[in-house]
Amino acid sequence: MNPIAISFAVAGLALVAGVGVIAGYLREAPAPVEPPADPLEDRREALLRSLADLEEAHVSGALDAADYHRLREQTEGRMARVLRALDRRDAPAGSARTAVALEDAPAPTVRTDTAEPRRVPPWAVAVLIGGTVLAVVVASLARDAEPQTQASPPQTSDDALTFFERRVKDHPDDLAARLDLAHRYLDAGMIERSLSEYAVALELDPDDAEALAHVGIILYQNGRAEEALRSVDRALSTDPRYPEALFFRGVILLRGLDRPQDAISAFETYLEAAPFGTERQTAKDLIAEARASISGT
Repeated sequence: MNPIAISFAVAGLALVAGVGVIAGYLREAPAPVEPPADPLEDRREALLRSLADLEEAHVSGALDAADYHRLREQTEGRMARVLRALDRRDAPAGSARTAVALEDAPAPTVRTDTAEPRRVPPWAVAVLIGGTVLAVVVASLARDAEPQTQASPPQTSDDALTFFERRVKDHPDDLAARLDLAHRYLDAGMIERSLSEYAVALELDPDDAEALAHVGIILYQNGRAEEALRSVDRALSTDPRYPEALFFRGVILLRGLDRPQDAISAFETYLEAAPFGTERQTAKDLIAEARASISGT
């Protein structure tokens, strides 16, 4: 190739680069930067998308009526918490404090050191999930070593699991989709997969009450009652009236830590928070069990 032509080409490219650099210094004002995303608004939009996905799956037959209504109720509950958080944030300072005092007063069985929940550092989430996974794996290996304790693999709906897995694949940063898949894995007895999804959910929101509460009940089921109670109490420090966390707390206190009086308080608070909750009758039965334990009958 002609060396002169090459020289002209290089010079032309240098000229274009120089003009670009100089133009940057001559610009009167920097290019506008988009404002940072609003996490609560993002969560609200994700939940609206989840409701639309559930509706579409129900109409198409991918979800049966029972699953559809249960998941819709859970998603609407999450939406209500997000909307309350948005209202508190956008309200005037005085009315916001009043709303928090009236609506989110801590339950009597939950003790917190500060008025606002502390954000959990990512390393703590990693340690919690890692330790739980290790305990589950060890427990599974121990069970496998016993020849007479083999259980048949849990049965689940491949179609339903496919739907939840596809939602997570399509929307990997959708917290509601992650939680729904984690719950589905937990219901199917797929503990390690469930913990993996809860871990991602806690990476997206380290203070998410649902993920913390369900990690707590998994810890309890694997014989780690003290750690389980700490995880559930962290969930309640975020949402003091979260019904499932209150119910889990009662179970852990009664069956895991032999503290029947504290368990009664947790179950009674659950019944106040969710008078028509799915565990209503079970909570009443466990209150009777706790009272019998106290009286020695």
